[in-house]
Amino acid sequence: MKKNILTKAATIAVALLTVSGLSACGSSKQDVALIDADGDGVADEPESISVMATTILTENNGHAEFCAEYERLTGIKLTIEKPEHNQYYEKVGITFAAEEPADVIELGSTYYPSYAAEGVLWDMTDAWEASDLKASGIAMEKYIEGMRTDGDVASDPEATQRIYGFPNQRGNGTITYVRKDWMDALGIDEPTNYDEFLEMLVAFKDIGNSEVEDAHGVSFKEKYAGQQIYPLTVAGLISTESPYEIYLREFYQDARPDIHYDKDKGMYIDGVLTQKMKDTLLRIEEAWNLGVIDPQAISNKTSTCRDKFQSGIVGCFNYWAGTWNRTLDKNLQQKDDTAVMIPLPSFDMEKEYYIERPAIAYVITNFCQHPEEVFENFILYSHDGGEGQLLFTHGVEDVHYTVDERAADGTITKATALPTMADSNTEFEKSFFDAALSITEFDDPFEIDERITNSLAMFDADSILYELPIMDSTVAEQLPDVETSKQQLLSNIVIEKMSVNDALALYASETERQRSIIYQTLNGDYDEASVEAEIASLVSD
Repeated sequence: MKKNILTKAATIAVALLTVSGLSACGSSKQDVALIDADGDGVADEPESISVMATTILTENNGHAEFCAEYERLTGIKLTIEKPEHNQYYEKVGITFAAEEPADVIELGSTYYPSYAAEGVLWDMTDAWEASDLKASGIAMEKYIEGMRTDGDVASDPEATQRIYGFPNQRGNGTITYVRKDWMDALGIDEPTNYDEFLEMLVAFKDIGNSEVEDAHGVSFKEKYAGQQIYPLTVAGLISTESPYEIYLREFYQDARPDIHYDKDKGMYIDGVLTQKMKDTLLRIEEAWNLGVIDPQAISNKTSTCRDKFQSGIVGCFNYWAGTWNRTLDKNLQQKDDTAVMIPLPSFDMEKEYYIERPAIAYVITNFCQHPEEVFENFILYSHDGGEGQLLFTHGVEDVHYTVDERAADGTITKATALPTMADSNTEFEKSFFDAALSITEFDDPFEIDERITNSLAMFDADSILYELPIMDSTVAEQLPDVETSKQQLLSNIVIEKMSVNDALALYASETERQRSIIYQTLNGDYDEASVEAEIASLVSD
């Protein structure tokens, strides 16, 4: 017997992903996972493993070579499907609807708990607990534990807070990069609070008219003649997926514009309709009116922001810690050899800490015939701290890297990345996972650039790890309309020049029905009149 499953999740660009007709066996596939096809009493090993993923090496950068090396090392064929990034989750949904998903699928934190709740993901909790990797102690278990979420509780009441996905790497997050040469030229110290941060942005706004000189003795007025200066650029004033407040950290501070559990209230709330979010909106409104935020922020893509920053006309840009520190700095230096870029520490750990997002999950679907073996030979192998992890981070020898030194036993002790197959001017960075974000103790033979390690160390000191978003099927069905209104809220304030109170009141009105359903689902009995009265007070102050 089969059950119909309808998955609706909030997606990038607030698109609605609807997977209709999605079905799975009513009994768990774990009961029939080990198939004894030849009747010899021994479960068969998988001959092949299929994978669908998006944040991995591109097809023209060595898929075939990677798969060949994986088969050489494990004896198992590997097939990889990498859909276009902006169509990825649509393709994932289609494969489930056709009951032909890959054995292993990459799912971001917005989608992973939703698919787990639909009962289509294999429960890997027991396999992890019994694994050699867990026993070895080399894994950072907080990231694996961070994958715990509810499964299909409607069919299986025991499917609560289990592990249905394995982190591919640490979740990482964004950190604020700033032009230190601009700060030095203008006599500005690193900001230690929001007021100083805003003052820095205001000073950056007029740097193109300044007579101060760069390291070559060229005045900034001459250097930037005719160019638009952006004190701060950002791809959207609120993110389109969780964590929604990840980019404008100095503005959001302790606001959380999502559905989350409020310990003080003892219930789930919509963090948009809080005083903390109202304070955030007032800060954004002020900065926008001062002209220090990129006027294309509402429509910017991250690639647009990167291009602007790397062209040398942006003073401040919040983006991913780690490898992107090196990439941004390298590209900026190619444009302007006097440019100096640094990451800023969080100036207030009580309010403006950086966010480490939940890790991307690699899941095994309930359509997989040999989930235990796939877990062992793909997921655990890729995090083994040895040959498997070397393959899944740095790729294939003499294709993606060259060996400089080996130990007597043949172990690689020093290696260097090669240029990518697609672009001889770009160094190969990763195959599946970023080595600098490893969740295991990995004796990496590659020397990691100090720009990567320094920004990650700063980020680690100033960040907290967010939990997975609440995403059961009822909540997922209501969220797309809420996300649309959330995006419009910011646009109403900065583009339509609506007051913060009026914009919040409109948001509250547009989302009242959806919030009511979400609250009833997550909170059970609650005082709806009291909640609405509190919102009315917030938007009228």
